[in-house]
Amino acid sequence: MKISGLDIFRFTLALRQPLVIGKHRLTERTGLIVKLHTEDDHVALGEISPLPGLSRETMAQAKAEIARLRSLVTGRDMPDNLEELSGGFDRWLGGCNMAPSVRFGFETACLNLMAVAQGVPLCKLISESSRDSISVNGLLTGSHNEIMDKAARLLDMGYTAFKLKVGRSSVRQDAETTLAIRGLIGDSALLRLDANRAWSIDDALAFDHAVAGHTINYIEEPVRSLSLLRKLINETSVSLPIALDESLLELTPQALTSLSRIGAIVLKPTLWGFEKAVQLARSSTGLGITPVVSSSFESGVGLKTLAHMAAAVNVTDVPAGLDTLDWFEEDLLIHPLMIEKG
Repeated sequence: MKISGLDIFRFTLALRQPLVIGKHRLTERTGLIVKLHTEDDHVALGEISPLPGLSRETMAQAKAEIARLRSLVTGRDMPDNLEELSGGFDRWLGGCNMAPSVRFGFETACLNLMAVAQGVPLCKLISESSRDSISVNGLLTGSHNEIMDKAARLLDMGYTAFKLKVGRSSVRQDAETTLAIRGLIGDSALLRLDANRAWSIDDALAFDHAVAGHTINYIEEPVRSLSLLRKLINETSVSLPIALDESLLELTPQALTSLSRIGAIVLKPTLWGFEKAVQLARSSTGLGITPVVSSSFESGVGLKTLAHMAAAVNVTDVPAGLDTLDWFEEDLLIHPLMIEKG
């Protein structure tokens, strides 16, 4: 299939509330939309949205890279078997040295183009055994009362999985909120926690003790660094299952085997590129570690692609971290993604 054109559009979407990531405080989300088309009038989109505070590349770098790539791929055929995601994109584009968000946007535009041409959903292009629907975990942030109110609303809407941000209050307050949410949603609902590397080892152990005996799916990045995480796992009696997020960027897939008590990895493909993220999901599954597809606050264009990825990489229903569109005042899609009953 020949790429006859590549267009680039910049977007800016206002956020309903500030998004704080590290030292960055965002009031809007900016990104690029890549539009690919063929001589047969097939058209597909991809999104490039580096996230300040997490992505290592800037928007200016991403824009320069995709503009440079346009001159290299326009008028040329895409290689065969890219949909296998077994290294085809890397062999094709490896010499271009593209940033992860640029890889994600261009790779997904190519895959979407192939799916459109074949008349199949993207998830079915990637895996014939993909799911027809996926669950999402509702994201709970804010004060104790705000968290409880939102959890009650999501529960009424049919959500069965919840992700609670901890580490922004005292350990005692976080434990109290966690137990209150556990009591509200009942034992059958899934409860995940995310500390965003907020705690010391002593804090993590104190929290672990405070919630002992209550079912927690996992706690994401409980301590401040990978070295502390290794110490927490190897030298303490911590009982909660642990999920990796930021630490993934400091590890090779092979290094996952050296970490016990890792129950899940939280995959943000904008930080990896689509092909590499799928490969990491496959390798972690082989190790008995659950891959959880999660957003980096992409627009509906990127979020829709992530939903297809989640449907393709998990044979069983693993709730994805894609409940982020309500942070936006409006979306790029005329018909935004709809979440029904979670």
